[in-house]
Amino acid sequence: MVPRMMCTQHPDTTVKITAGEEVDEALVDYTAYGCEEVMVDYEGKTTPYSQPKEIVMRAYAAGLKIGERFFVTPRLPNPKLEDFDRAMLVLEAAIVANYFSIKYMGTQAVRWVVLPMVEDLDTVLLVGRMLRKKVQIYREETGLDMSDIDVIPLIEDAYAQLKFMALIAEIAKERGKRPIRLFLGKSDSAVKYGHIASALAIAAVLSSVKRAEEELGVKIHPILGMGSPPFRGALNNYALAHLEVLQYSGYHTATIQSAVRYDVSYDDYAKVRDSILNACCVSPRRVEGVESHIGEAAASYKALVAKYIDVLLEVARLVPSTRDRVSWKVYGRQFLTQDGAVNMPRAIVYTAAWYAMGAPPVFLDAPYVVKLAREDKLDEVLKALPTLKKEWEYDSEFFDEEVAAKYLGEEFVKVVREAMDYMGVSPRGSVAYRALLRMPRSEPNIIALGKYRKFLG
Repeated sequence: MVPRMMCTQHPDTTVKITAGEEVDEALVDYTAYGCEEVMVDYEGKTTPYSQPKEIVMRAYAAGLKIGERFFVTPRLPNPKLEDFDRAMLVLEAAIVANYFSIKYMGTQAVRWVVLPMVEDLDTVLLVGRMLRKKVQIYREETGLDMSDIDVIPLIEDAYAQLKFMALIAEIAKERGKRPIRLFLGKSDSAVKYGHIASALAIAAVLSSVKRAEEELGVKIHPILGMGSPPFRGALNNYALAHLEVLQYSGYHTATIQSAVRYDVSYDDYAKVRDSILNACCVSPRRVEGVESHIGEAAASYKALVAKYIDVLLEVARLVPSTRDRVSWKVYGRQFLTQDGAVNMPRAIVYTAAWYAMGAPPVFLDAPYVVKLAREDKLDEVLKALPTLKKEWEYDSEFFDEEVAAKYLGEEFVKVVREAMDYMGVSPRGSVAYRALLRMPRSEPNIIALGKYRKFLG
């Protein structure tokens, strides 16, 4: 059984969740939210290495059998980007969790681990080899019937995603005909290349999965990693999920992130859950020939963002972390400019900072939208991304011309207005939200803005 919904530990909620609370949270994820899988996150995060085992034992005490219908899936740090020993300790934690689940319940709690920021095959193969060797030692020394754990590559770069078939082909050589889970991340790709480019890349990959399965002779189960705001995919957004599941049709599993569990009512969460489950087996749309749009949209976005890096970083320092994560100042994301690489906030803080400046980050594509419209090519992108106009309409509530002009200048406001005209979007501002935006920025103010939106970033 391959899970349909993966509950995660993303810090996109306005509610602070400590690492100590995450064990009980996992049981609630299984029982109340219907997630078959909980992703225990170690990437840039100070999660205790005992947490997978603790989830297993807490579930055992509660009469919940982990490893049949419900699973624990750790996300380890990429050993190329964080300390090597941390990655190895997470692999050990995964196998220890299996030792206890097999010993007490006769089931294997961890079937997969997620390897983030994958851009090459070498790291995937390294982690796979280390896992096999560690599992073999436990089998020999304990006598337990422990199966191998598969690595799920999480690709978080638009251009790397477009090359997914070569990666899958090499993984299949190692695993034979076992199904492969392919994790497509929207958020970090959006930070690098903008909303349009990152969305087009994922839609194009999903469109190509069936052909890849036929050519490679292996079943591929795509996982969509998307949050609540449109910039991060909006698959968890109760107002947009029913549209996003069709725009990104062809997925098998979707992440259920923190904001949709803590910042919205259960009834609104149910709308997201039902949309995801009802569309998870829908055939993918045909999305082809978008590579030129990806490149042009990314170049336009990066040129715009480069103008505002200083003010963005200033506001980002005020965005609080709502999980026990390493600060983005220590573990951020690289943004390449003409002057070199800049250490940028991770996606949730990045997204929250743009909202705090009165400028939802989907509008960073405004210059490209204007260019497309003037060249009579806008319909090509709207055909590939049929929800784009609705996303702009949704985010127009959080756009404030006065505040955006204060932080980003009149030129930015002018191009956003022009793009809205071409898109046929009429701004629908909120008096209450505007009042919050026009107050001085502080951590409490940014949390209040997030509570209104029902997500931090």
